[in-house]
Amino acid sequence: MSLVDQILGQGAVADLCLWKDKKKSGITLVMATLFWFLLEIMETQFVPLLCAILLNLMILLFLWAKFGQLLFTRKPPTPEEIKLPDSPLRALFSKMEGLLLTLYEIAYGKDIKTFLWTILYVAIFDTIGSFINLLTILYICLVCSMTIPVLYMQFQEVIDGFIGKVSEEKNKLLEVFKSKVFTKIPRAIKVE
Repeated sequence: MSLVDQILGQGAVADLCLWKDKKKSGITLVMATLFWFLLEIMETQFVPLLCAILLNLMILLFLWAKFGQLLFTRKPPTPEEIKLPDSPLRALFSKMEGLLLTLYEIAYGKDIKTFLWTILYVAIFDTIGSFINLLTILYICLVCSMTIPVLYMQFQEVIDGFIGKVSEEKNKLLEVFKSKVFTKIPRAIKVE
């Protein structure tokens, strides 16, 4: 099992990032690029765009539910089917609830180390977000997550060799730093 497989694991997200199904990965990348282009370049407002998409989806679902048996063999899911415990929407809401509970537990302050790390990460995201729009950050993350694993798998030997050389240089610099700086720092005498 390669390093990329260990990091990404198994499942739909890993298959999407590794381009195992080129059609789905391509559609994901094209749709993300389209939304980024609409919202950032064309300066479309998010709320009206979301409302227009929801309106069109509701009209399409209505037409599918009322007249779909004439065109399609499959009927749309009923509200009762969506309320089932194994529904994808139920799973999404339970994940969101779990995330909010985790954030509440961190903010409650029982584990101070996790709380401080969370504060640090939020401050870093705040600093980055003051320079770059959130949508652009998400788009960059999506493009990186869909290209870096594939490039690493293709050029693994070259990248690993380069990282090995960089690691050796770092270790040499640390040894020089330790010998020239740390040896000159006076140490306290241990009192027993």
